[in-house]
Amino acid sequence: MLVWVRNLMASWVARIFFVLLIVIFVFWGVSNVFTLTGSPTAVATVAGKPVDISVVQAAYQRALNQYQQQGRQPDQMVRRQLAQQALSDAIRQEILRQAAVQYGLGVPDAAVRAVLDTIPAFQTNGVFDKAKFTQLLAQNGISQDSFIDEIKDEVIERQLITPLVNGAAVPKTMLNPIFALLDEQRTASLVNIPVAAQAAPAAPADAVLHRYWLNHQGDFTAPEYRKVQVVILSPALLAPDETVPQAQIDAAVARAEATSPSVPVRSAEVLSVEDLADASQLMAAWQKGASWDRMQALAKQYHATPVPLSKMQQDQIPSASLAQAVFSAQKGEVVGPIAGSLGMYVFKVTATGQSGPDKAQLTTQVTGQLQLQMAQAAVAKNLDALQDALAGQTPLNQLPGNLGLVAVEGTLDADGNAPDGAAAPIPGGNALKSAIVKAAFAASKGQAPKLQSGPDGSYYALAVQDVTAPAVTPFAQARAHVLAVWTRQQQKREAEVKAADLMHAVNSGANLNMAAAADGLSVTQSPPYTSGAQPQGEPSQLVPVLFSLKQGEATMLNNSTSFTVAVLTQVQEPTPQSDPAGYARLRENLNKSLQDDLGGSFLAGLQARDKVTVNQKLFSQLYQ
Repeated sequence: MLVWVRNLMASWVARIFFVLLIVIFVFWGVSNVFTLTGSPTAVATVAGKPVDISVVQAAYQRALNQYQQQGRQPDQMVRRQLAQQALSDAIRQEILRQAAVQYGLGVPDAAVRAVLDTIPAFQTNGVFDKAKFTQLLAQNGISQDSFIDEIKDEVIERQLITPLVNGAAVPKTMLNPIFALLDEQRTASLVNIPVAAQAAPAAPADAVLHRYWLNHQGDFTAPEYRKVQVVILSPALLAPDETVPQAQIDAAVARAEATSPSVPVRSAEVLSVEDLADASQLMAAWQKGASWDRMQALAKQYHATPVPLSKMQQDQIPSASLAQAVFSAQKGEVVGPIAGSLGMYVFKVTATGQSGPDKAQLTTQVTGQLQLQMAQAAVAKNLDALQDALAGQTPLNQLPGNLGLVAVEGTLDADGNAPDGAAAPIPGGNALKSAIVKAAFAASKGQAPKLQSGPDGSYYALAVQDVTAPAVTPFAQARAHVLAVWTRQQQKREAEVKAADLMHAVNSGANLNMAAAADGLSVTQSPPYTSGAQPQGEPSQLVPVLFSLKQGEATMLNNSTSFTVAVLTQVQEPTPQSDPAGYARLRENLNKSLQDDLGGSFLAGLQARDKVTVNQKLFSQLYQ
């Protein structure tokens, strides 16, 4: 064979072939080198520049830790959402950095220091504290360099986007109709006709009741019942019995206070006034000691609008000048008039405080979270032993008593109710109860119990001991029930006829008060309704109905206990002067929404220009 190959190499045709083969392999190898170049840890590229997976991993881990510190266990979907957010933030940062280079933007050290000086969590007595800064970053697993980079990214973003969006504002031609739609108030006259208040008809003959029973047997059929045994292994059920060391609680509370610093808040009584002279009169009366009730009464006389502010942060007050004045004033001091975009303001600060959580409430919350974490560890520790016991066909009532199990036995229907109509006493939250009931009606009688996973990290196993098929209750046994249902149906029909007659009379031109009085019914006035909210305690279905009626038109509503006739009696259209605070708040919200849209569109344009690509395979390894 080798001699044959050597003889073949003597041929010039063979030599040319082998030279071509070598060239092909050389170029194939070089091409392969070029196609495989690039960082194997690049989870994305922005304009060809890699975004390293370690950056995304660190942000994802911080978000995951925060989620778990709230006592929740993330499932696959939540982990993917957290990873996706971390990746989006990293890509956004890289886009902004490249845009900053393109537009010649930079962040000097003085600008970074100015931002650090304004962060309350890093301050001691209002002054930046380097030791506290270092300690808090270390506690949260953030390096100083990465935190400084985040600040620079934020400053660059403001330099890029703020000039673009600052001038964006919703025009009045759009703002005023929206304000009118959202703040328009409608009031109705109501006549309520309770079903139970109707005279009960005489009891009919048994033949009538029997025929009703035959025609409505679904109302007199007992559902399928199942007698079940259930054992539950749940962190939520174990958590209250866990004991957390006090030192661990104190440390967790300190960390929570550091990461969620308190923000100053103020409560104030404000009068919005159109005229300077009126503002001066109101201020003089207030400074003489007039109460808030008295000032609200005077407001009507001087064309002012009372606007109480309760526990507001400075940036939550719509008027910047008013916000600054409120947070500069002393408690109990009457201040004004302050010029604003919609007129003058006179106010008195009634309370000062902080927005941070109550220490006792925070301690209780943190303790519960730590107890839940301990319970989750206990469940994980006992899970294998429970699986082994069930695999060994151990009956549920003979499982080991040291596994933290909660056992329950009883009879229930597919809605989770016991035969007496009460909810079956299954321990745990509603999601766990629903899962157990569903599993009970999916299992077969006598089927060996198996371990099943439930919501929030819980597990359960159940055995169906007996099944009672659905059955129609015989008429003789159900007669009293049939009579009660029949009687209520007659009362309901009577109430419905009265309501329909009254509605027809009003829509035909009759006076509601007179027509109601003729039937011995009373008329009440509803509180004002807006299209976005309903007064507490009033029928919810009245909101869409009222805003579809013409003034003076009647409608009829039905719920399980009564019929209601409603007549639209008053429509109050708002103006910027009648509700200056609401108008300003809506304007600010719409302007912010418009500015957010502009900023988002700008970033989307940068992303499209930079041709962002994502290594989906590498990205999926983050949250698997």
